[in-house]
Amino acid sequence: MARRPTRQAILDAAITVAARRGITGASMDEVAEEAQVAKGSLYYNFDSKDALFSEVLRTGFTRLVDTVSAARTGLTGRAALRSVAVATMTLLQTNPELAKLMAAELFRTDRTWGDALAPIRSDVAVHFRDVLREVRTEQGADPVTVTGISGAALLGALAVASLDWLLFHPDLDVQVAVDEVLVTVGA
Repeated sequence: MARRPTRQAILDAAITVAARRGITGASMDEVAEEAQVAKGSLYYNFDSKDALFSEVLRTGFTRLVDTVSAARTGLTGRAALRSVAVATMTLLQTNPELAKLMAAELFRTDRTWGDALAPIRSDVAVHFRDVLREVRTEQGADPVTVTGISGAALLGALAVASLDWLLFHPDLDVQVAVDEVLVTVGA
């Protein structure tokens, strides 16, 4: 039973350390110290630094997929787009350290966990693509012209805009920040 709280403390500490130093600069010693656990506990829960950060990112992106999917429920077109954008930016607002880490790792292909994260990243992009297709349909345009690249572009725009909002415009209401992003996609 004690493994779950320790594991979560390690994941949280890894996010904090990586936000401060980057994944490359993060050390397992520093993560253990931040989590206030023995280094043996760290390695009991995660075989390696790569395994630890793979889990951090997998968990973060899975949470994003679940958030986007829930935000679309019962909505289509512009209403779904707005809901997905608000949900995404609100999720990233709740954990800016994880948001920085996810944005930094979103399109990296040189990491050992890149292959494992590719399907999850693709799943997020597909959700965004599908919402953009619905908007195109509402506009009377051909939705097939909206591809996975469009979904990835919206994901990237929301990730970067979220960081800009959190770092430089934290007093701005999420709805206003979303409006700023949606103007870039013509919605």
